[in-house]
Amino acid sequence: MSVCSDDLLLLAEELVKFPEEVNSRACIGRSYYALYHQALIAADALCLPIDNSVKTAHEILIRRFMNGTKGLASIGKTIRKQKQMRAMADYEVLADLNNSDARLHLAVSRRLVENLRRITAAGEAQRKT
Repeated sequence: MSVCSDDLLLLAEELVKFPEEVNSRACIGRSYYALYHQALIAADALCLPIDNSVKTAHEILIRRFMNGTKGLASIGKTIRKQKQMRAMADYEVLADLNNSDARLHLAVSRRLVENLRRITAAGEAQRKT
C-alpha cells in the first residue's frame, strides 16, 4: 500500500496535538514531506524542466519552480523555507522548536499542498485541450 500527501498531513495533524518538542519536530518533518511529494507531482504534471546542475533532489525540485513564472517562483521560495525548517527540526537538536512553530509549518504546508493540487488539475486540463 502506498502513502500520499494526505496521509502525511493527517499524521502531522495528529502529532501537533501533543505539545512535546519531539512531536513538533516530527510534525514539521511529515508536513514538509507531504508538501515535497505533492510538489513533485505538480512539477511533473506541469512539465517543469529539471536543472541537473544542482546535487540534491530537494534543490532540483525547488529550482523547477524557481525557474518558472513569478507565481511558480513564489511556490519554490516557500518550499525552500519549509525545507529549511524541516532541516532545523531534523538536524539542529539544540534549536528550540515549539508547538506554535509546528502549527505554522503545518498550516503553510497544507495550504501549499492544496494550491499545488489546483495547479496540477489546471495544468492537466490545459494539456487535454
